[in-house]
Amino acid sequence: MDRILPRDVLRGSPTVTTSDVDDAHAKIAELFCRHRLMPQAPERSLAMKLRSLHRGDVGIDFLDYGAEVRIDPEGLENFLLVQVPLAGRARMKVGSNIVESSPRVATIPPMDRPFSMVWDLGAPHLIVYVSRPALAAVAEKLYGHDATDDVDPGYSMDLVSAPGRAFLRSVIELHDDMITGAPQASHYVHRLLVDTMLSRLLMATDKSPATAGIGTPVFERSLIRRFRELLERHASEELAVTDLAEHLGVSMRTLQTALRSEFGATPSELLRKARLNRARELLLGADPGDETVIAIAARCGFSHPGRFSSSYLTAFGELPSESLRR
Repeated sequence: MDRILPRDVLRGSPTVTTSDVDDAHAKIAELFCRHRLMPQAPERSLAMKLRSLHRGDVGIDFLDYGAEVRIDPEGLENFLLVQVPLAGRARMKVGSNIVESSPRVATIPPMDRPFSMVWDLGAPHLIVYVSRPALAAVAEKLYGHDATDDVDPGYSMDLVSAPGRAFLRSVIELHDDMITGAPQASHYVHRLLVDTMLSRLLMATDKSPATAGIGTPVFERSLIRRFRELLERHASEELAVTDLAEHLGVSMRTLQTALRSEFGATPSELLRKARLNRARELLLGADPGDETVIAIAARCGFSHPGRFSSSYLTAFGELPSESLRR
């Protein structure tokens, strides 16, 4: 796992500091939920540092209490947190279950059960905030049914496993997008990064049905359906097949196997076919005085006009220029 340094989390964002327990409690309660905050050292003081950036259904936070503390939340209910110690250790107790966390293991507090946590001195955390409806929406796309009540990611995530590392990479990509503060860039890019991060979260957790179901008919039908939806929405954009596989939360081999079984074609072939179909729609509907074959080809993701013309002729029995003149 690539090491994330505390100073790099939301670098450039304002840092809220306080040494007062009541002030710290109020700030965290406003951000997350009501809770009890109890420093464990005799002097009962803090050196809290907080940086926070939330956008829509997701947020990224840096929190360091600067002391050993016990935290007893009242309940999360409408959101989920993934808590990654950037150094040191922390513990979470849920009923009889105790989860030890470190830079190698993140904790995922339950949304609907009481729990308590102890963060050691020197355990700054990166916290990923996700709204419950957003997670359920992505789970429904992954599993192919109403998954509102099925989102149960367990209490921990192994950050050194391949799925855990993929989740962390997606968090870093989302983090970097959020701190650029370029609102026009990219509502689409932001949404894609959010969906990718949520898919990887579900794939990385022990109780994810997606992980358990890979290779089953239900999983493959869901994967094929989601791949077709992606093609319909984004085929003409600058996306490689590897980008599609990452967004779907599966390996290239898994995607290739499912699509070859269903369509007898590779992901690349299906992506090219979708782009050709979109190009034909645009060519047939365009005014030859206003549009060119090269411009439409580029808009549909074809960077080599000669190859585009050849593929188009093979697919439709006429040159793109002939379709444009119709």
